[in-house]
Amino acid sequence: MNVEEELREAMARHVADVHAPPTLGRSVRRARRRHAIRFRTAGAALVVAAVAVTVPVTVPVLLASGEPQPVRGNETASVVVKTTVTVPDVNGLKLDQAVKTLRAAGLQVDDIAEIPQFVTAQKPAAGEEVEPGTKVMLTSALQDLGDLGDGREFGGIRVGYLPEGLSWGKWSGKDGFGKTSYTTSFAEPNKDGFYSIQIVVYEGEAASFVGKRLADFPGQGAETVEVKGKKAYLANVSEVGEVAKVGAYTEPGGGTHTIGWKLRDGLAVEIMMSQFRVERIGKDKIKDELVKIAEGIRPISE
Repeated sequence: MNVEEELREAMARHVADVHAPPTLGRSVRRARRRHAIRFRTAGAALVVAAVAVTVPVTVPVLLASGEPQPVRGNETASVVVKTTVTVPDVNGLKLDQAVKTLRAAGLQVDDIAEIPQFVTAQKPAAGEEVEPGTKVMLTSALQDLGDLGDGREFGGIRVGYLPEGLSWGKWSGKDGFGKTSYTTSFAEPNKDGFYSIQIVVYEGEAASFVGKRLADFPGQGAETVEVKGKKAYLANVSEVGEVAKVGAYTEPGGGTHTIGWKLRDGLAVEIMMSQFRVERIGKDKIKDELVKIAEGIRPISE
C-alpha cells in the first residue's frame, strides 16, 4: 500500500460518523493534496541530500502548478589555477636589483658583472604573461651622472628643444670625451639600442677640444653655420675624428652627423645624430634639426 492509499483509509475512518455539508469534502481533498505535495517535496529533498556527496543530480518535483520542476543537487566548483608569471617592471632599477626581482618571480636572467648599470629596457615587457622559467633579456647602461630625470639638464646646460617623440635614454657618462666632459642621449620609446640624438658637454679644459675643431674642420670640408650668433661646424665626423666627406652631412653613411660650438669660454657642446635618426627623418632634414636643437641649449647659470 502506498502513501496515498494509507492517507485515504485514515481519512475515511476519521470521518465515518460525521455528517458534513457537500462543500466540506472538497476542502478536505484540497488540504490533503497540499499535505501530499509537501510530503513529496520533502522526500525529494532528502533523496538529493543523500546523493549530493557523490554526483550532481536533478530530481523532478511536483509543485502546486502540477508541472515537474528540477531540483539540483551539489554542483562541482571550478578552480582556476594560474600557470603563468606576470613579468615585473624592472626598468630604471639597478641591474643587480632587477636580476633579484626577476628571479624571485620565477624567471631566468643571465648573471651580471658587478658594475653600476641601470636597466633601460626589458624583453618580454613588463606586465606580459609568460611561462615560469622564461628568460628575460635586459638592456642596461651606465648612469655616471645619476638619475637625470628627463635628461634635459646636465653638465651645466639645459636642453630646451627636442624633436617630438624623443625622451631621455636613461644613461649618462662622464670624462669619456676628455676630463670634465659629460654626455647622454635621447631616443624613441621601445627602440632598444637605437639612440637618436647624443649630446656631449665639454667643460673647462675639455672645451678646447671643440675650439680646435672649430679651427680645423672648415678646412676639411665642414660647413660653417651659426647658433645664436656664434660660429658652429656642421659635419659628418668619422670614427677617427675627421670630417668624413665634403658636404657629407647630406649622405646617409660615412660617419656621425655632428654640430659643435662654444656657448662661452670654458663651455662647449656637440650634438650628434645617429644613422637610425637620419633614416627616420630623411637626409634633407639633418641640418635643420641639428641647428634647432643647438639653438635651444643654454648654460644653466644664465
